[in-house]
Parts: sequence; C-alpha cells; structure tokens
Amino acid sequence: MSDILISALHANGILHNNAASNVANANTRDYKSLRTILTNDAGGNVSAVTERSTTEGVLTDDGHFTSNVDLPQEFTDMILAQRGFEAMLGAIRTREEIMSDLMKVLTDKIG
Repeated sequence: MSDILISALHANGILHNNAASNVANANTRDYKSLRTILTNDAGGNVSAVTERSTTEGVLTDDGHFTSNVDLPQEFTDMILAQRGFEAMLGAIRTREEIMSDLMKVLTDKIG
C-alpha cells in the first residue's frame, strides 16, 4: 500500500514540475510545452507519462514561433498535482495513525 502512495506522490511531483516548467517558458520563443498524463498500472502504482507537444505556437515576424503554452491548462495541472499530493499525504498520515493505534492495542494486550 505504501508503495502505491509513494508512486502517486512521485507522479504528482512530476506533473507539478512539468507544469511549472511550462509556465516558466511561456515567453520563450519556439518552446513546445510538456504534456503529462498520470496512469495506473495493474498493481495500482501511479506513474507520469510525459511527452513534448508537437503543435507550434504562432509564427512571428522574425520567423520564429511563440511558445504553445496554455497558461490556464498549466495552472489547472498545478492545482491538480497539489490536490493529488495533499490527498496522498493525508492517506499516508491516516495509515500511520491506524498503525500506531494497532500497535497500542497489541502492546496493551501483551503487557
């Protein structure tokens, strides 16, 4: 169970970092944004699949393209990653509390 939670923390971290990178490069000419999708494998582990977008920005007078960063999408991804991270931390905290309570019950029965 903890492996699944840790994999989800890691995947949400990647999503957040890629969205932040896109925001940082929003004004970089010829920049193509990173798109990140979170997926689950058969065991429940979460992973992040990242690809660079193939769409071009707008052609400028100097022959370069503007970046193709969609700021509302990036901010949405950052909020999604933050909420996912918070949810996983809450699940880990709850798991630790349950394990602590279980240990107290077991030590009370033994002692």
